[in-house]
Amino acid sequence: MIESTHRGECKVQGGKLVTVDLRITDGTLREVRFRGDFFLHPEASARSVLEGIGAALEAMPATTDVPALAAHIAAAIPHGVEVLGTDPEAMAIAVRRAVTGVADLHSPPEHSRVGRYTDAEIAGFTKSWKLLPWRLLPEVPLAPAVNVALDEVLTDRAARGMIPPTLRFWRWTDPAVILGRSQSLANEVDPEAANALGITVVRRMTGGGAMFLQPEGAITYSLYLPESAVAGLSIRSSYEVCEAWLIRGLRSFGVDAHHVPINDIACSDGKIGGAAQARRGGVVLHHTTLAYDMDPGRMVRVLRIGREKLRDKGTASAAKRVSPLVRQTGLSREAIVEALFRGFQTDFGGTEDHLTDEELAAADVLVRTKYGTAEWTAEFE
Repeated sequence: MIESTHRGECKVQGGKLVTVDLRITDGTLREVRFRGDFFLHPEASARSVLEGIGAALEAMPATTDVPALAAHIAAAIPHGVEVLGTDPEAMAIAVRRAVTGVADLHSPPEHSRVGRYTDAEIAGFTKSWKLLPWRLLPEVPLAPAVNVALDEVLTDRAARGMIPPTLRFWRWTDPAVILGRSQSLANEVDPEAANALGITVVRRMTGGGAMFLQPEGAITYSLYLPESAVAGLSIRSSYEVCEAWLIRGLRSFGVDAHHVPINDIACSDGKIGGAAQARRGGVVLHHTTLAYDMDPGRMVRVLRIGREKLRDKGTASAAKRVSPLVRQTGLSREAIVEALFRGFQTDFGGTEDHLTDEELAAADVLVRTKYGTAEWTAEFE
């Protein structure tokens, strides 16, 4: 028996990165595993969907070409599952690159982009938001695992009608790497560097890419709103609409901010932040993290950022991909958070509130059973 292990990757231009690990045994594909910073909706199905795609390629000849691989991958995606940021062709290219070891064997497809909406169009989409009984939760310093657990707690409670539509600003007690739902821990993080620097690694419930966060360097918020509030919009389009109030707020104090499909917020100097979503029970969880300040030395020590992603961004340095807000405004982090919080309240109304003991207790349970466990963090290994 002749056996070897291989890895390949492909980043759709204007989209997301997909990686694949596989074995070749006697000339056939085995144990094909896809990972990446793309999005799968519903997000809870990510593991089973990716396992199903890998199983569809099991025992296929290693010489299979891209069109045939892509056809098998497309057929393995269940009805009702939406993949954003990559596609079957890009996944097939990653497999061929893994098999051949030739990075430029195939050119990745260009990802279709959503046209930007006008201010008037966005105002029309969000008109109903002013009628919602918004609950507004200001920042409270919490451990990374508690913050990601609260997203599930509040999403589920909103779905059961226990809480109204809610805006929550996060605050971090410790530096952390937050993995996307479908990412591989081993592919994204250097564990020795993270341990040496005292950086916690947790996995969130939404897709997208890994984020390196420091308590004084990040601004994060979550929206928990009914799907009716984004009625008529595709999932891709809803990102732009859910971020419009934020971009408007950033522009009000001089930041050159704009939406970049699918899920980025950027300026002329680079990326400012990124968003992710999950949907369940008729509720949309939309959360966004902005870089206020950053320590690029620590970031590049901890995160493993692949050459394919850097090539698509047109830069040789991971640090240069990000343009923190501190470079663009003289405002403190706290002043920006306060301005954004009050700006949302001015636009859509709402009552300031606080997390309840019951909500925090429910989050603690999820930390012990899920978000704080090694099994969840390393789920895609």
